[in-house]
Amino acid sequence: MKRLLLVLLSAVLILLVVVLARTFAQPAAEFNANPVALPDGLDAQRAAQSLSAAIRLQTISHQVGAPAAQQAASDKAFRELEAWLQERYPQVVATTVREQVRAPSILLRWPGKDRQLPPGLLMAHSDVVPVTPGTEKDWSYPPFSGEIAEGFIWGRGAIDSKGSMVAMLEAVETLISQGFQPQRDVFLAFGHDEEIGGLQGNKRIAAYLQKQGTRLAWVSDEGGFVVRGQIPGVKQDVAVVGVAEKGYLSLILQTSAAGGHSSQPPAFNETAVGRLSRALQRLSETPFKRDFDGPTGALLESVTPAQSFPYRMIFANLWLFGPLVADQLAATPTGAAQMQTSIAPTMLRAGVKDNVLAPSARATVNIRIHPRDNLDQVMAHVRNTINDDQVQIKMLPAARNPSAVSDINGETYKRFAGIIRQSFSNTLVSPNLTVGATDARYYEPLTQNVFRFSPLLMEKEDLGRMHATNERVSVENLANASGFYYRLLQNLTE
Repeated sequence: MKRLLLVLLSAVLILLVVVLARTFAQPAAEFNANPVALPDGLDAQRAAQSLSAAIRLQTISHQVGAPAAQQAASDKAFRELEAWLQERYPQVVATTVREQVRAPSILLRWPGKDRQLPPGLLMAHSDVVPVTPGTEKDWSYPPFSGEIAEGFIWGRGAIDSKGSMVAMLEAVETLISQGFQPQRDVFLAFGHDEEIGGLQGNKRIAAYLQKQGTRLAWVSDEGGFVVRGQIPGVKQDVAVVGVAEKGYLSLILQTSAAGGHSSQPPAFNETAVGRLSRALQRLSETPFKRDFDGPTGALLESVTPAQSFPYRMIFANLWLFGPLVADQLAATPTGAAQMQTSIAPTMLRAGVKDNVLAPSARATVNIRIHPRDNLDQVMAHVRNTINDDQVQIKMLPAARNPSAVSDINGETYKRFAGIIRQSFSNTLVSPNLTVGATDARYYEPLTQNVFRFSPLLMEKEDLGRMHATNERVSVENLANASGFYYRLLQNLTE
């Protein structure tokens, strides 16, 4: 018995030594502790006024079939955005070349000194989502007023993503006025329909560039933000750079059965609604694999050195504490989405009256595919899980596999991360998996370096403002974003 206890004690001590050794072996956290000044020439108030004017233009993207009056109003707003560009950024208009792509999307080429170098591409979208009818009164300031108040610019699109568009243009306008010319060409792409898939905007722009034989050095689009107070045990802000994005799949599940009076029903699972309910329940009870591989693992690894000791010990030893961490992350929608392919039932349709058995029932299920999975694997999982020939499964258009994962060990990413650290004090830089869709995916055939990052500081409450009530960005935040693009254009065009 004593011998067994000694063996167990030795095993525990060895385990403890390994855990502590891995914890103390973590490298020093890499961030800029010094204050960051706004580059000379950038003007915070000028940027705020430009964004305010852009927000007042209701460039709403509508789905096909929207009322003609709504579409006409948006078309007019996009034409006014052209005038806004001419008025607010005359140096940009005079110096860049307007490429012939389908309006109202805009593609500008800023000529560089060496046309042999592959160009860089900055992206933002000029379209916005509509405001939910009836919620206008809930806004502190009218949603399309562009009001500058309390240190913020208020309105739809301030975060997503007119703020980034303005920050890019402010940087380019300032650099041109200072006599700067990039070493390589730089494209500015402002799509007009990102919120409805980007099919007529950036998809066409990417196809145009590919037809021209263009290879891109890098692409910078929306995605992650600089987040504050959202990583356990980390005091610093964290700049989250999306280096991959999930794939997309929507499925229709449909069942049929004999209708009839509900007073004499068959067995529950033999009704159309019951059979469909069982199929959805099986999907719910059989989730996809969850793990820390890929960008999510890289995110955890990058923040571990900055965590307080208890968290650092846990995250430095995922080989031991991985199941505990996975359970904690999976308890939140954000954490679960990072680790696995997600399944969400989004629409249901069945029946016409409360006392009539529905002859058919239909559900729409939306699936966001983790980079470890693909469309074929997902379809096989769904069919095997439902395991019912009476449930028809139909794939809707626009399905796509996950993106490639950009190389975080490559020189381009390292320089991109370094520019973030130069631009934001006390900020870590972490790769990440973008769980939503961005137009950046259309440019994958043109480059291996796609970075999804919006240089805006977001506290927890700010993230809930996107596509929602009281969307806003602070004047200081917008100016800092302009500073980021200023440094990016100076340092990543060589």
